[in-house]
Amino acid sequence: MGTLDKTVYRQASPPITEKRRCPRYPFCSAAEALDLEGDTRIFGRLADIAKHGCYMDTISPFAKNAAVRLTISKGQQTFQTDAKVVYSMIGMGMGLFFTAAEPEQLRVLGGWLEELSGERQVKPVDKLPQNLILQPEPAKRSDHEVRTVLSELIALLNGKAVLNDSEGMALLRKLSK
Repeated sequence: MGTLDKTVYRQASPPITEKRRCPRYPFCSAAEALDLEGDTRIFGRLADIAKHGCYMDTISPFAKNAAVRLTISKGQQTFQTDAKVVYSMIGMGMGLFFTAAEPEQLRVLGGWLEELSGERQVKPVDKLPQNLILQPEPAKRSDHEVRTVLSELIALLNGKAVLNDSEGMALLRKLSK
């Protein structure tokens, strides 16, 4: 009987290849995802966006393969689409693949992507018309709106590793009281 050679052979790891079909762009905006089966709603922030999907920072992401209705808000525009969770990291966020959207919604997304890629330039406003220059009224926010904004902020801070998971969860528990 021969002896076993205890030398460990290491193969070089194959280079990591990008699986995305389209370029992704950094994109910070509010997002809301509704789990279509569980009727559960979560709020978070997008970190990036592409033609076929996005990454949403949120402390409590949905499970992989969950079907969701996603609403992304940026400025005065919203983009709404059905999506599928392709990966999920508790305390961090989830990757979403867009599955179905109305043509008008796709135009909104296309406009954002053109702007982000530099294909379409945003025209600067030299001077605002006088009728638009108003003194802002103090914002009247409902308790729900304030809690939503704070939840998004906590998720963002957790996603950026400013808060760890236990700190983020403790703040969310205090917020829900």
